[in-house]
Amino acid sequence: MPRLDHQTAIILSGGGARAAYQVGALRAIAHIVGENARMPFQVICGTSAGAINATLLAINADDFRRGVARLTRWWRRVTVKDIYHADLATLARHSARFLASVLTGGAVPAKVASMFDNAPLTDLLTRELDFARLDQQIEAGYLQALSINATSYTSGHAVSFFQGAKELRPWHRLRRRGQPTQLATEHLMASTAIPFVFPASRIDEDYYMDGSVRQIAPLSPALHLGATRIVVLAVGQFAGQRPPNGPAQYPSFAQVAGHALSSVFLDNMGADIERLTQYNRMIDRLPPSARDANGMRVNHVDAFVLSPSRDVAGLALTYVDTLPGAVRAVLRGFGSTQGSGANLTSYLLFDRGFCRALLDLGYNDAMARRDELESFLAGEAANFLPLPGREFS
Repeated sequence: MPRLDHQTAIILSGGGARAAYQVGALRAIAHIVGENARMPFQVICGTSAGAINATLLAINADDFRRGVARLTRWWRRVTVKDIYHADLATLARHSARFLASVLTGGAVPAKVASMFDNAPLTDLLTRELDFARLDQQIEAGYLQALSINATSYTSGHAVSFFQGAKELRPWHRLRRRGQPTQLATEHLMASTAIPFVFPASRIDEDYYMDGSVRQIAPLSPALHLGATRIVVLAVGQFAGQRPPNGPAQYPSFAQVAGHALSSVFLDNMGADIERLTQYNRMIDRLPPSARDANGMRVNHVDAFVLSPSRDVAGLALTYVDTLPGAVRAVLRGFGSTQGSGANLTSYLLFDRGFCRALLDLGYNDAMARRDELESFLAGEAANFLPLPGREFS
């Protein structure tokens, strides 16, 4: 299959259980492009839970609808126990080991400097994902590249581990780099290692945390990998949450952690989209002759951004009681079952009911913008499509 002159990338950002929203949007895209359409995305970039979605999509690049169907089944069946240990005994033992090491001044045992042990996720990904298929998809021309983002604990650099076409080259920029590799489960575990929530993951001689943490230019990997057009599926509102009525309360631990995670998962993406907006405006003002300089051509980058039409944290509050009792007790103690503290809960709420609600929300949001999506995916010059200015419901 010949490669396309214009490569379209999809960027699947991080957000824990919120990543189910992306799969609902992908299901709408599969509906829009039709039954016999080829994979609409030649470059696939994922971070944190979005990296899991990206990988399963890339492994099935020869059949886009099949890949989306498998992702949909996966998110409709997922439970907390598939992702991290949620029983009281394990949580108590995990916390006790961490507290004992702190009080005695000893070294924190490996994989204990976190709230939860996500060993079940390792087992699940090892069973479900056939990474050997990536080379097949690339050689056949169905896929240009898959990129998985992680953050080095040693250097603090954002690292985009990628597997792709032979002509692709590594890159180095300020505090970020692209590194070719054979992707495997450990790259996904590194990308999903939310600090303080899940343990660090080792790749070669370094330890890594969630790829969103130092990812100051989330759109950049897609462009380095040859994309000229980008679809972004975000998992939260860039404008923030609506302030509650009444006087403000002193922030709970969950509010602090939730806002920190929202900053990690959303703020850098929002800032990079704003930069792209300004970049496009500047490029559009240049005459064609000025767009080539020293053998390098600068181009307008078309982008389509989709984000939830309602407050996902508020939606999570309606499903808190479905969490295992031990996890619910921990989150309630942190203040994560009320108000804006529910952001933390929404990232950890791997509940079938909540994930199915997000699948429906993603599907409905994408279908509400069907005409725009259809035109964009057809390659029409849509220019930059800004974030929708909708109020929260």
